[in-house]
Amino acid sequence: MEKEKQRGGANMNTYKGSIDGRGMMMRDSYSQQTIEMIEPVPHRVYQRDDNDCADIVIEFTASADVQGAVEARLVSTNSNDAWQTIGSAADGYFTGQYSNARTGQYRLEVRVVSDQLESIVFVAVDPVFIGDLWILAGQSNMEGCGKLIDAAQPQVGVSCFYMGDKWDVATEPLCWLNESLDPVNWTVPEEEREEAIRAGRRDRTQGAGLGLPFAKELLRETGVPIGLIMCAHGGTSMSQWDPELRDQEGRSLYGAMIRKVKKLGGKVKGCLWYQGESDANPEAASQFHERMIAWVSSLRRDVSDQRLPFIYAQLSTFFNWEPDASSWNRIQQEQLAFEDAMENVAMVPTIDASMSDAIHLDASSQGVLGLRMARQALRLAYGRSSVLSGPRPSNVIWNDERTQLRLNISGINGKLRPIERVLGFHLEEADGKRQAFRALTGDDGSTVLFHFEKPISADSRLFHGAGFNPTVNVKDARGIPLAVFGPLPV
Repeated sequence: MEKEKQRGGANMNTYKGSIDGRGMMMRDSYSQQTIEMIEPVPHRVYQRDDNDCADIVIEFTASADVQGAVEARLVSTNSNDAWQTIGSAADGYFTGQYSNARTGQYRLEVRVVSDQLESIVFVAVDPVFIGDLWILAGQSNMEGCGKLIDAAQPQVGVSCFYMGDKWDVATEPLCWLNESLDPVNWTVPEEEREEAIRAGRRDRTQGAGLGLPFAKELLRETGVPIGLIMCAHGGTSMSQWDPELRDQEGRSLYGAMIRKVKKLGGKVKGCLWYQGESDANPEAASQFHERMIAWVSSLRRDVSDQRLPFIYAQLSTFFNWEPDASSWNRIQQEQLAFEDAMENVAMVPTIDASMSDAIHLDASSQGVLGLRMARQALRLAYGRSSVLSGPRPSNVIWNDERTQLRLNISGINGKLRPIERVLGFHLEEADGKRQAFRALTGDDGSTVLFHFEKPISADSRLFHGAGFNPTVNVKDARGIPLAVFGPLPV
């Protein structure tokens, strides 16, 4: 029987020895008996269940003379579990399960014991984690395009399932498209992949993203190990992510993502999403809202979690000389509206980001975005009720003369930062003319006040952050900016 073997450099040793009266192994000489681990591999993260537990599948090949009871245990800095018998080794192959491992970081030890307890073959895999898996999907800003000299540093307890279907400690860059097992990700013809992979590993200078800062913040806040499943692919549209293409598996983006999730057990904690740039055109923008609903609904169905947390970025700035930003702004407005279209979703504004080029966030802003997404993950997935969405437009109130407008803001963490000259807004009347005003934040810390030079007609519309590269300055106490919105009827 052929088995897919993923060997990640496990810490493997074989010993011949005996068991002393305390159940400890006495390592006295090397044996010719061998075990080669297939699963688990170092730095793998298993998705925990609602009871904070997970089952670890143990799979290995062995030399023919390795026969006997297979025992396993987990060793942590605080304790050593008792050895559990999980099956018997025979015929050079074993698969079994270590059940109900609790959340945490471990060294997994496996041994084969003969009937007479006279010989032992021993292997250890270190570290292995029970924690949470998060999907990283979307296009290039989810891949990461910041300079690597500014990238977040790796940390044990944050792992990545890379596109080559290999686990390792998460280290920037996380996305290596040509190393993917899925042809949909390849950027060169198959015969050129090996050279492209070598060149990328040798020459790459950009690729810092939001995933590693996100995961490090969750680990710091919760103590739960985090595994990131990299699925993003730059320049891709919602039509390319169509769930209806899942049957194409590795030849479709959605199919490749679901293949990885199923390979890792079929369950995840949540999904991070940064996409929309490729849909900022009149035809695609008109279908964006419905496609987003279909996409999230399909993902939740395919992972059997109808409340799977889904956290996504609102489009940022774009250094584009074209005068018409209507499709770009429509995507931003559809992204804001999506928060009300489905439960357990959260949008993270990026309109204040600094850029590494015309359309990609730099490493610093990727780090900020990762922290903002982590805050929303704490709210949606970890029950932190004290975390709010960030500033959103709520409702408006006019004075009787319609010369003063109060915009009430919801979702504020703390209060709005006091600003005497608010920027980033404009108001259009029905004829398209813009009216001059002076704006400032209210003393209550939850409003923006507008003072107009003349009465404003009843069919006017308010915008915030319109255009490709607006200047905005309304933020809450956590530094989260007011989301781009408009048109808002006022």
